[in-house]
Amino acid sequence: MEQIPADAAIILLVEDEPAVRGLFALSLRKDGYFVLEASNGAEALAVVEQAGRVDLVVTDVVMPVMKGTELAARLRETYPELRFIFVSGYVIHDNLGPNSVLLQKPFVRQDLVRKVADILGPAPGRPS
Repeated sequence: MEQIPADAAIILLVEDEPAVRGLFALSLRKDGYFVLEASNGAEALAVVEQAGRVDLVVTDVVMPVMKGTELAARLRETYPELRFIFVSGYVIHDNLGPNSVLLQKPFVRQDLVRKVADILGPAPGRPS
């Protein structure tokens, strides 16, 4: 795992489609955020354990291995204040839980970056 800058807001991006995950990660990095990636919920749990902390989880809701809502429930056991952006192309009826927002697919890059900035503020070194 690469060195995380001390002032970085850490975003964990969890998406099972590699092309979509790559596009989301590129967009967030381009805007100055530090992004860790996982392809499913089980991998995401391991990434959080290795990183020691994350500030925001951007996760697809419907994924193999573990749904995004299940991942959130597991992470909230240890990190109750953790914030989430759930992303889905489906109509979601699940209770997303506290500190959560839904970003409905399809959306444009700016929608994701705006939602992240609303939660975390601008990336360090970026104007507000």
